Amino acid sequence: MRKKTSNLRFLILKNRSGLTLLELLIGSTIILAVILATLSLYVRSNKVSVDQLQFSELQHDVRAAMFFIARDIKSIGAGLPEEFAGYFIQGVNNDPNQSSAPVQTDRLVLLGNSDPLRLVIDTYTPTSGLVTLSANEFSLYPYTENEYPADSKGYVNRTILILPNPELNSSNGELGRITAVNFATNEITFSTINIPLPNSMVPGGDAADYVGGTVHFIELKTYWLDVDGSYPGLTPGTDGYLGQPGILYVSRWNSLINGYEHQPLVQNIEDVQLQYHGDLDGDQQLDDYNGSGFIDGNDFLNWDDDYGAITDWTNNSTVVDGIRCLKIWILGRTERAYVSLSGPTPDEVRYVYGKPSIADSPAAAQPDKHRRFLLESTANVRNMSLSIYNAGN
Repeated sequence: MRKKTSNLRFLILKNRSGLTLLELLIGSTIILAVILATLSLYVRSNKVSVDQLQFSELQHDVRAAMFFIARDIKSIGAGLPEEFAGYFIQGVNNDPNQSSAPVQTDRLVLLGNSDPLRLVIDTYTPTSGLVTLSANEFSLYPYTENEYPADSKGYVNRTILILPNPELNSSNGELGRITAVNFATNEITFSTINIPLPNSMVPGGDAADYVGGTVHFIELKTYWLDVDGSYPGLTPGTDGYLGQPGILYVSRWNSLINGYEHQPLVQNIEDVQLQYHGDLDGDQQLDDYNGSGFIDGNDFLNWDDDYGAITDWTNNSTVVDGIRCLKIWILGRTERAYVSLSGPTPDEVRYVYGKPSIADSPAAAQPDKHRRFLLESTANVRNMSLSIYNAGN
């Protein structure tokens, strides 16, 4: 009995054989291949995810930029006399302050009424700092004398635009910061703001021109793109300027600091281009600029295009007041090159990963593997001189 048990154990132990070295190597190779394939798939998936997140952020930035610019274009000159429409907007083609930058971008200066105010002038001598209003003008508007913005309804420290009588075809206009108001004598005291206004609207003129003119709260703003992060005359960390490339700003005149306050709106913007269309020759019809017989996208002009005999029409107020719509091009560029794109860029998508040509802004010579997103929209100047006033009882 014992002998049979011993033989059985011997047979069991004899049939137990370990893995050979070859089998271990084959098994390890298979496992390693599976691990490497899994890691490769993970890395690839992670790169695609990173790029998709970049592109999603880029689309959001471009759409936000378009919203802000288009919104203000639609309300150019709101609350201001229509006779001064030629001074409500001014564009700059290929911003000369960034002439050495790799991309030449456009600027847009807008003038409008920030709050309903239209006080009729009784007497005013230009540059005197004192304007007297017609009787009962203050009673039409529920603003107080208290300082703005400490009191959101205050007069003091607000920026005003003083315009002459529009029936006299004057091209004058003065900016000022209110220092005091006197409701009993219908007087506004202000300090003069000496900064350029759109399309060469200049201060001064005759006192007689201002009888029947108007005083308005005013908002003067400029949309501009910082291409390289070193805009001339600005210091990073001062008045809102960040000193980083690819940021779209709106600069507003702030009378409290006696200067422009730069508000960064969005980042990852590579180019902003603007084109215009309307009745620029004053014949009461939309212009067929290219002579095609119908109105299309080719009839839009860049800021410095010649218009017939007028070679500088964008600074000619009698032409600018014929603008009826603006085409806006906003090109976004991802902050980093696409990590999921390897090897040379296929020619059929070179303008997806390289700057395309927009309006009169040329395309890049070579793709840089940064993904682009281009948004184009046309905004009608629909609220020019919109009546936003209290007509009284």
